[in-house]
Amino acid sequence: MNIPPIEKSVSSVIPDLILPPTNNSASFPMICFSPNMIITPGIFRSADHKPYLYAVTLFLIQLLIVIATSRGMHFLLRPLKLPRHVSEIIGGFLLGPSVLGRIPKVAMTLFPPRSLFPLESLAYLGLVYYIFTIGLGIDVPSIRSSGWRCFWFAIACTFPPFALAAVSGSTLHKKLNEQTNQVAFVIFISVSFSVSAFSVLARTVTELKIVSTDIGRLTLSAAILVDSFAWFGLSAAVAISESGKDFMSAIYTVLAGTIFYVVCFALVRPMMRKLSQRAISGHGNVGEFEEVAVLAGVLLSAFLGDLIGIHAVFGAFTYGLAIPQGPISASLVEKVYDLVRGILLPLFFVCSGLMMDISSIKHVELALYMAALVLVAALLKVLGGVMIAACYDMQVHDGVSFGLLMNTKGVIELAMLNVAFNKRILGTQAFTILVIMSVVLTAIVTPFLNSVVKPTRRLVFYKRRTVHWNDQGSELRILACVHNPRDVPALISVIDCTYPTIHTPISVSAVQLIELTGHTPALLLLHDPIMSGHGKYGIHLQAQSVAVAHAFECYAQQAGGVFVRTSAAISPFLTMHEDIVAEAENCHAAMVLVPFHMQLAVDGSLEVSSHPSVRNVNKKVMELSPCTVAVIVDRGIGGFSAHGTALRVGVLFFGGPDDRESLALGSRMMSHPGIEISIVRFMTTSRSSSSSTSTSSVNSEDAEIRERHMDDECLRLFVERSAVAVFDYREHVVANAEDTVEAIRRIESEGKELLLVGKEQGLVGSRLTAGMTEWSEFHELGPIGDLLASTDFGATASVLVIQAPLRGRGLADSTISGTMPEESVGDRVSTDQS
Repeated sequence: MNIPPIEKSVSSVIPDLILPPTNNSASFPMICFSPNMIITPGIFRSADHKPYLYAVTLFLIQLLIVIATSRGMHFLLRPLKLPRHVSEIIGGFLLGPSVLGRIPKVAMTLFPPRSLFPLESLAYLGLVYYIFTIGLGIDVPSIRSSGWRCFWFAIACTFPPFALAAVSGSTLHKKLNEQTNQVAFVIFISVSFSVSAFSVLARTVTELKIVSTDIGRLTLSAAILVDSFAWFGLSAAVAISESGKDFMSAIYTVLAGTIFYVVCFALVRPMMRKLSQRAISGHGNVGEFEEVAVLAGVLLSAFLGDLIGIHAVFGAFTYGLAIPQGPISASLVEKVYDLVRGILLPLFFVCSGLMMDISSIKHVELALYMAALVLVAALLKVLGGVMIAACYDMQVHDGVSFGLLMNTKGVIELAMLNVAFNKRILGTQAFTILVIMSVVLTAIVTPFLNSVVKPTRRLVFYKRRTVHWNDQGSELRILACVHNPRDVPALISVIDCTYPTIHTPISVSAVQLIELTGHTPALLLLHDPIMSGHGKYGIHLQAQSVAVAHAFECYAQQAGGVFVRTSAAISPFLTMHEDIVAEAENCHAAMVLVPFHMQLAVDGSLEVSSHPSVRNVNKKVMELSPCTVAVIVDRGIGGFSAHGTALRVGVLFFGGPDDRESLALGSRMMSHPGIEISIVRFMTTSRSSSSSTSTSSVNSEDAEIRERHMDDECLRLFVERSAVAVFDYREHVVANAEDTVEAIRRIESEGKELLLVGKEQGLVGSRLTAGMTEWSEFHELGPIGDLLASTDFGATASVLVIQAPLRGRGLADSTISGTMPEESVGDRVSTDQS
């Protein structure tokens, strides 16, 4: 860190500094401080008390300033959708000598030279542990299984920028007048032009919804190879820089680093694998002793890496790389990541900003020349991806996408720049230019990622998008969405109510929805946590994933005619509905089952189960779903069993597409031997309350007549398909919403355990619910669904709110044909028909 030298006072109290031998001719400052100025005695001890003069108090002030600045910049730059590290770098730049340093009194008060050494030491401690978590997130066996295609893609995006920097590095070193080792400078510039950012890239690939595609997995595997190569290149540059012109010392350093790498994999990896296997098999748990021992090993590996000359960060990275995936790595990431990423790592960015100085750029032409090299290197990555894609008969779009993704920059590059600066491989001018270009390149690439890489939503055409279908023997495909294990019993019970058999099969796609947060490890994005048998994300999530998959698989084995497929979708709540809609289209689902965002509490009321944002996800799914959507308000239906008492189900039929879908679902449930079903149709006292003869009134009346005809025809088909079943049918004539509420209260008091109701009640039924939407709490459930889900209503039955597909509602009605019946359905159906 560049600190102006301070004159050394001659005093018998302060001993002379013993400076280590180094090739750097810069003067070493000496900072004097009082040992009593550590902790402030309090503001009430003295009137002219200055807390910022005390070491601990000043450090706490600096930490608060750092967190506030980084979070504030992230909030301001959120509309640009830039990665988080960009806002933290800009925050450190604002606190550095280029902006805040221009105000001498403020800079010397908040960041005096005496406080920078402990601040930077703690920042590097956070960096060591963060790079250790990056090493934990890299699965070495996955690199071997990627094949030669991944290797050639990595070479295509590494060699051209590396060659460009190797050719122009010597000229650039001379023009910048860098007082550093030229060979080390050329090697590092070549590495910095080639490096990517695996952790940031993994999150970017997930947010772009391409993590499960071929190009997404290929990019992540190639990024692992490129970043591993970059760390080895950095260690070589550091070794050459520290040895100066003594090439034998550099060779010894590289050999020692290689031995350190081999020893970590030969000793640490087998020990950790045995410990993980014991934890998985249940013979032992990952306790505090094991976790502390592994974390202490990080400090030991960092110390050894710094001792042999390859830098402490590389030692921690190698140690994390040697630990296999399992309960230990998952537990460590859960415990370390939040503290390191949220508190300690912002200190590192601020220290980087404090080292940046715009005034150090003496020649603008040289800065532009270096910036042009960075942009050309980025373009060469794209061209390399296109060439290899053409060799493997891939589309040009895939090659461009690969090259753009490999230009993702992040913490890894900034960490390497800091190592190079502190090891005197880079000067202040080159360091400042490269950090600025890292931010600029990220700002340039991000819009291209959203417009070029993100796949356009394709239209998927398939016929059956509703439960209602002429061919009762055709397969019914259901997409079941799971937010937490508490949703599983209700989902399985509703699926079982549809009575799957060999003649009426059901295909279920169970998707566990996992929120993508700021502390989600990158390795989770490479694997399916449900289908995988390893603890990729954490022991808690692994247990949930296994429990969800096991529950659905056990149900499929016990029930006949059910095929189950389990998977996972990882995304933030803001875009989670896109994954659900895409999965519904891919599996050609006829119905999407989503759990209500509230579940039954101990006192019988409904409480928010997992996250309030689940409600917004349900709203978006109901708005964009290509098929029928059913929202489950669970009040204990999860305990349903075909071998126990009969489940009493009621279908509230007002009319309209949604109610016709609920009636179609009730038709499937009617065949279940463990279900007693009742159909309740609500009728109005008059067809129209308007006596006007205008054209709009006549059209509205014609529409009501057509809808009533489809409702009657749907009921007629229901009766025909129930020739061997027992059901109860009744009609309620009501005049207004008050009569409707009272009738529903009487029906619910009969002991119904599950009520099926459409979200909207159609043209005829809307008059019977007029005014109910004004005081609705959950508008996504419709007026009747909101009434039954309301705590004030006091219902004890579970509710299934069904919405027919909004796009092409005629799909459900196109299968209903016939002439206007001469008699009402109520005249043909007795109260208890068999």
